[in-house]
Amino acid sequence: MLELHILEQFVTFYHVGTLVETAEQLHISQSTLTRGMQRLEEEFGVPLFVRTKNSISFTEAGKMAASDAEMVLRQCDNMLYRVRDFDRKSRTVTVGSCAPVPAAEVLSRLTSLFSGAAVSSELKGIADLRSGLGDDTYQLIVLPYPPEETDLVAVPLCTEHLFFYLPGNHRFAGRKSLAVSEMNGENMLLFQDIGFWHDLVIEKMPDSKFLLQSERYSFLELVRNSTMPSFTTDAAQYEQSEGGRVRVPIEDEQFNVTYHLVCKKENKNKFRLLFDTVSAAM
Repeated sequence: MLELHILEQFVTFYHVGTLVETAEQLHISQSTLTRGMQRLEEEFGVPLFVRTKNSISFTEAGKMAASDAEMVLRQCDNMLYRVRDFDRKSRTVTVGSCAPVPAAEVLSRLTSLFSGAAVSSELKGIADLRSGLGDDTYQLIVLPYPPEETDLVAVPLCTEHLFFYLPGNHRFAGRKSLAVSEMNGENMLLFQDIGFWHDLVIEKMPDSKFLLQSERYSFLELVRNSTMPSFTTDAAQYEQSEGGRVRVPIEDEQFNVTYHLVCKKENKNKFRLLFDTVSAAM
């Protein structure tokens, strides 16, 4: 029976050209390599090598065998990859979310309910989430609204409300609420990795300039020490008076969101326990 590790030695020898260099490259002894080539030749039952006193080279049959052996090894590697990838995917729950807050909520519930599964998640735009659910890139997605498609199952997950986070001396600091249009045109601090909120804020405040920050610590330092307005939510871990700032609710309905957890109807049974616990909590 042909052994893969001997086929690997055979193919390496074919490309390297000498037993000495092949043995060095494979970190085995030359005698071990020589015995392997002899066993392989016996398995084929035809001469694979031309041997002289000081050299060994490939016969034409040996060259053909080496070429076919290389193809077999590639197929074996591909087989191993596909089987392992299938097994990984069967034990992995993939989640795509439109925002960080619901992503954390889903991950917390999944890790407690599916303790034996690996869970992966990422933030993506809404269009990418919907297409990713369609092509099975994601098994679960979180959207800021309920989908209308009949082949999808959705349940309300959690809510999030956006606030303006204003310095205490800001002209609107005493307001009970603000429309986005009233703040349009102001220079704002904005954390970059906030999912769909990022695009929504920029779309609804086209006359504002945003100082974007991608590093969390730097952003929080600017919030504490800058006089520029920023944003926060009712889910953020800020103190109400941090840096003398106050939270002012945003009136616009688009900035008050109920997130929905969504999966394909065909996967409903797999995630029934998750959907039931989410429904019970809302």
